[in-house]
Amino acid sequence: MAISREAPSLHDPLANKLSTADDRVLLSHWLPPQAGVAPKVRIGRHWVNALWALPLIFVLLVICVAVAQALRLLPAVQEFLVRYPGIPPSVAVTTGFPGWLRLLHFLNFFFMAFIIRAGVQILADHPRLYWKRDCTPGTEWFRFQKAVPTGRIWTAKDDSVTIPSWLGIPGIRHSIGLARWWHFSVTLLWMINGIAFYVLLFTTGQWLRLVPTTWSVFPNAVSTAIQYFLLYVKSRQRQTACFAAAPS
Repeated sequence: MAISREAPSLHDPLANKLSTADDRVLLSHWLPPQAGVAPKVRIGRHWVNALWALPLIFVLLVICVAVAQALRLLPAVQEFLVRYPGIPPSVAVTTGFPGWLRLLHFLNFFFMAFIIRAGVQILADHPRLYWKRDCTPGTEWFRFQKAVPTGRIWTAKDDSVTIPSWLGIPGIRHSIGLARWWHFSVTLLWMINGIAFYVLLFTTGQWLRLVPTTWSVFPNAVSTAIQYFLLYVKSRQRQTACFAAAPS
């Protein structure tokens, strides 16, 4: 008589307690999510929260706007803005943007998106940056993870952090091998795209868009910066009328 393999063995009391094996890897158990900390930069012996850069940049922009508004009242600055309205005296290229230039710019942005996302994933596996080749704990200058504890063993599994799947490639913990493959493979395509860009740029007249052909480009660039900090950009005619009517 054939005996069913699914029937428990009468001679083994532990057979009824056994369960069917599961060969699936549950990422929630193997790689539990682990959040990092706010990015910090080491200045000397002190760690400073890098998020402080946001309000500092805002305050700096407000100061620049205030300085530009004060400079606008000076007769010399008014004359400078009228003389250099921020527009070069002559346009070097009038043929528009060719199709190859638009395509290569699109590919440049497309490849850089993959490179940055893979780089973020690589950094998430060891969220620290160093000035030297070694990775001695405590010598990093940037981190978005806690300091390495000294009272217990600290491994790469403890150090890595979880990032959203839309940000990294592939977006889970301990996938640095696949992330490096994406990073360096796409970097090769990005370099080929860059070489093609520079070859076509200097074999056509499009290089005139980047290389200044007259010194007036530089004072016009300064004038454009001042106008942006004034929070408006006027045409040449409106600038002339405005500054001519301004009180001296």
